[in-house]
Amino acid sequence: MSLRIRRIYEPEDDGDGKRILVDRLWPRGISKN
Repeated sequence: MSLRIRRIYEPEDDGDGKRILVDRLWPRGISKN
């Protein structure tokens, strides 16, 4: 299994898979879904 770290503000890519929040606060203006 590979792990990639990306910022939530980057647009989704077809090969992204799941995104998991690793910070304590959800960023402003970003939907949780």
